[in-house]
Amino acid sequence: MTVRALLAITAAATLAASAHANVLFDFSTDAQGWTATNGGQLVHVASGGNGGGFLSILDVSGDDFLAVAPAAALGARGGWLGGVLSFDARNLNNDAPDWADFGRITLTGGGSSLSLDLIPDNQPPADGQWHRYSVALTENVWGATLPGLLANLTGLSIKGEFHNGVSEQVGLDNIAITAVPEPAQWALLLAGGLMLPALRRRRR
Repeated sequence: MTVRALLAITAAATLAASAHANVLFDFSTDAQGWTATNGGQLVHVASGGNGGGFLSILDVSGDDFLAVAPAAALGARGGWLGGVLSFDARNLNNDAPDWADFGRITLTGGGSSLSLDLIPDNQPPADGQWHRYSVALTENVWGATLPGLLANLTGLSIKGEFHNGVSEQVGLDNIAITAVPEPAQWALLLAGGLMLPALRRRRR
């Protein structure tokens, strides 16, 4: 096998692993279909995010407002199992972060729903900075029903409410799901990485 052929195969495997499940909403130009419910007023801000634009959600009611994912994030998402869901958040108006349920993630699908708040209390702090939060998408964390739910994901939301009152404003950016490549993809990528130096030596 030539170096060129092996590079092509390795590149194809890399693209397949990436396309398999990785999703990123960086809000660089618009809200990318995300909406707010339960008393949240969402606007897209073109600059000032953790790199480019971001979502600003203002609390306008006594409900706990949610950021709700678009259809582009839903469907057959079994490839997310074992991966990580992460997002950046910023306390935009320095209200006290005294609502412990901030960052609760709710997944719906397969006739069931799972909801977990794994974010520490008192977040996001009133320091004017962006902070990264992440949650593992594993059965150890979510339970045995997670695989079936992800196989037909019909809903994903992140709770933005962080203050005990109707005044806070939260920024969200870089909502991402980074999946673990399947074993066959890992094997192909590893094989490519090991064989390339040998092939290069042979050509010399």
